[in-house]
Amino acid sequence: MTTMIALVGEQLLPNFLPVQYYSPSDVLLIYTEKTQRHYRNLKAVLEQKKVRVFGLETDAYDIFTIASALDKELDRIATSLSEPLVFNLTGGTKTMSLAAYQIALQRNAQTLYLQSEGKSTCVYHYDWENRQLRSTKKELLPECMTLRDVFDLYFGPGKWQKLGSERKTTDLRGKLFEEAVAATLSLHGYEVMAGIRGADGNIDVDIAVRSGNQYGIIEAKTGAKVTKIEGIQQLHTAAKHLGTYSQTFYVITGEPAPAQKELIKISNIQVVSLLNYDGTSNPLSSEDARKLLSSVEKTLKG
Repeated sequence: MTTMIALVGEQLLPNFLPVQYYSPSDVLLIYTEKTQRHYRNLKAVLEQKKVRVFGLETDAYDIFTIASALDKELDRIATSLSEPLVFNLTGGTKTMSLAAYQIALQRNAQTLYLQSEGKSTCVYHYDWENRQLRSTKKELLPECMTLRDVFDLYFGPGKWQKLGSERKTTDLRGKLFEEAVAATLSLHGYEVMAGIRGADGNIDVDIAVRSGNQYGIIEAKTGAKVTKIEGIQQLHTAAKHLGTYSQTFYVITGEPAPAQKELIKISNIQVVSLLNYDGTSNPLSSEDARKLLSSVEKTLKG
């Protein structure tokens, strides 16, 4: 049994994934006033998974204050914690990482760092030797999350809805297109959710898709809606709320308008134009399916 010390920032997967994979019995989450909401969501999700969670609010930028508070808190709850200690230095501010590094050194505790670049999630492990970090191993994390985990982390457990086919709309053609896109992805092994609403109803996600520990959100549009700026704006807003790990796709039955292209470029949105959709196909035609799957696979799997 172990205790993991983690630094809470605005991106929660670097905290969540190591806990999921390494299964510590206890977790001490260090957070700041700015990241209180993220801490509450992460705590609730981990407790649902039977992890005992301790929390410590501290300063975001003063290394001495952070280190002192962390050291005192570890002493205070020492009899309640499992051994050994493992410090996850991935999240939080840089000064929080430096402070945690200092306490890990003082306590001769193992450390780890999660890197998620490209399409894989890699964890680097370190021990101390002559007061210097020594790399012990590097390992790729297998799949250890679901789309439900993503929405629970970023919206909060119980604070979002999966409406799916029950979502009411007067745009029947658009609904059929969303269902065709979702069905095509599901048939090819992706985890898919459709019709997600969160943030007190202020954010709608047409389709969410996941492969391994990579996920994306899709805005699907047909007809005149294809060239309107609102779809791009909705996708951009949802992605900001769901963290920098989320990939974004604008899947449409036409071509984007010139007015949309600058926002698409700035937001790093992948545009997928499915020009053969006839309004009834479910799943998509072979040509449109190939184009959709190629884009999603390249972005989520590499």
